[in-house]
Amino acid sequence: MNQLPDDHFRYIYSSSLHEQVQIKVGTLEGKKRQPDFEKLLEDPILRFSGLYSEECPAFQIRLQVFNKNRPYCLPVTTSYKAFTKRWSWNEWVTLPLQFSDLPRTAMLVLTILDCAGAGKTTVIGGTAISLFGKNGLFRQGMFDLRVWLGVDGDGSYPTKTPGKGKESSKSQMQRLGKLAKKHRNGQMHKVDWLDRLTFREIEVINEREKRMSDYMYLMIEFPTAVFQEYYNYSIVYFEPEGDKSHKILTKPKLVTVPDSDILQVCCIFLLI
Repeated sequence: MNQLPDDHFRYIYSSSLHEQVQIKVGTLEGKKRQPDFEKLLEDPILRFSGLYSEECPAFQIRLQVFNKNRPYCLPVTTSYKAFTKRWSWNEWVTLPLQFSDLPRTAMLVLTILDCAGAGKTTVIGGTAISLFGKNGLFRQGMFDLRVWLGVDGDGSYPTKTPGKGKESSKSQMQRLGKLAKKHRNGQMHKVDWLDRLTFREIEVINEREKRMSDYMYLMIEFPTAVFQEYYNYSIVYFEPEGDKSHKILTKPKLVTVPDSDILQVCCIFLLI
């Protein structure tokens, strides 16, 4: 079944959407950081941590929204899950924020954590991505974010741990991701049988690039606003009463205020 491109732009204001923000944490792929044996000598308890004892440790993902390098909400983490061959959560994480609460410069910061003993965690890596794009649209669909190993995710704007950097934008994986975004937004002809083959080939190309890369990639998915189970709506950042007009006088009128003390002095001089 062929579908023509959809020229309609359907949107909803973020200030009108009083639903909690959800982010889906998908998979983590790539080569993990090699164990630091100097740290193991300093703290022997680390030999029981996942990074030093398991091939596929039970990592956790911590998610938190930042605004201008300051935490904007409390952090939340993924549920505990034991892995065998690959890291795959496939979990929708609910953030303690509503869409109407999000500022324009909100950053989603993700940090990969590993257990390092009783009540302790160690940082595997971090990444960050802005919740709104350059045109003020809330991001939609899946993203493969580059993980910066050994550091926490940075919440400043611009971030120091970008999941989408200038170098990654030149890769085949990012180029195909932009084309998939156009297809999702209805800007391309949709052919069911051809789309299935194409997206399968895109998955193969992405897997190959991830294996060849020296970085780790965390796949996340942003929610999509759907109306009547068919129409997809974009979420546009908007401030309440942001378009309200205010009158400003460029040439203010002078107002004379009488001073009773001066008038009394003048009357005394006149009487004399």
